[in-house]
Amino acid sequence: MLRKRSISRQVLDVTYAVVFVLLLLPSTLSGPYGSPAVVVLIGFGLALAVRRRSPRLSLALAWVLAVVQMVGGVLDLSADTAIFAILYCTAAYGDNVIRRLGLASAVGGGVIAALYLAYVDGNPFGSPTEEVYQEPRFLQFALLLAGLWAMLGLSWALGRLAYARRSAIESAHARELAEVHQARAEHEVAIEQERNRIARDMHDIVAHSLAVVIAQADGARYVRAVDPAAVDTALTTISDTAREALSDVRVLLGQLRHSQGDLPTPGPGDLERLFDQMRATGLTIDSSIDPTEVSLGAGTHLALYRIAQESLTNALRHGDPDRPVTVTIESDSAGVELTVRNSVLPRRSSPETSGHGVAGMKERASLAGGMCTATGDGSSWTVTAWLPAAGSSTKGIN
Repeated sequence: MLRKRSISRQVLDVTYAVVFVLLLLPSTLSGPYGSPAVVVLIGFGLALAVRRRSPRLSLALAWVLAVVQMVGGVLDLSADTAIFAILYCTAAYGDNVIRRLGLASAVGGGVIAALYLAYVDGNPFGSPTEEVYQEPRFLQFALLLAGLWAMLGLSWALGRLAYARRSAIESAHARELAEVHQARAEHEVAIEQERNRIARDMHDIVAHSLAVVIAQADGARYVRAVDPAAVDTALTTISDTAREALSDVRVLLGQLRHSQGDLPTPGPGDLERLFDQMRATGLTIDSSIDPTEVSLGAGTHLALYRIAQESLTNALRHGDPDRPVTVTIESDSAGVELTVRNSVLPRRSSPETSGHGVAGMKERASLAGGMCTATGDGSSWTVTAWLPAAGSSTKGIN
């Protein structure tokens, strides 16, 4: 199997092979083996030229040339130095099978070469007799085997080290790339979460403010003939509500431009101001707030305010205007529970199916570590939210 390599690397390999052949060609031509030795030299040059592009082909060609040397008795060993580079490349650039074949070639080839050089003496069909296992032939074989194993094994081991180093570098690069992708994904998730948060705030601000403005405008239009003073009160409420909404929207737009700054966090006193603002629209609110003090974080205060705001806005838009809305806030050491209940008209749509407000309330409560439910029985609509105190754990809503 041919490996994909850059053109410059392949040109370098071919150049190295050509230089190898040219350097050894004069001594090979002047040697006793003549043309067969030149053929072997050129064959090893070809094996060197493809050693990195195709380690499998290079190793197979080296074995064929080794067999040709032994069968033909071509003992010009200068060309055999190419085997070291070939074994290196089998370990450095080959797959698992080629690496194992390269190691087996280093071990088996060393044994065959040592046997051939020590016993055959250039006769490929010779057979050892009993005295070949005696001194000094056996000692010569042992020394040759040790030397060949050392050189061939070292070549293969260096290639294996090069492969391990290259794999480590590639793994490090892959890990760095994965970390970059992870950081980018986390950044995108953070941006999406921030957009969702701003969208929730925008919905709460705009929906609440427009509901108040519409209610005040309709009321002023109906009573202007009989109570002109009420028109001034309604216009004042519209002006204050619109001005407050405009201020909040400007803060949100500033966050979109600069990714910084937060909306002012509503405090406990802002709930009473919210109730008064909704009463000014004509909504009747019966509120009961537990005076027990409980420590709530800034995010929990905001969630409590927004859930109450959305619930009252839904009551104004979808509820029965002739019946009061009951708001109950109970506190204990674990947290605070908000309950908003209003009557609904049979022909009006349910808040659950008419927008995104109910889903936003549930998400706000969840992000604050609490829970929120919104249920209706056909004649009334009840929103119940439990939000934990600072440092307390989440519990369910009874």
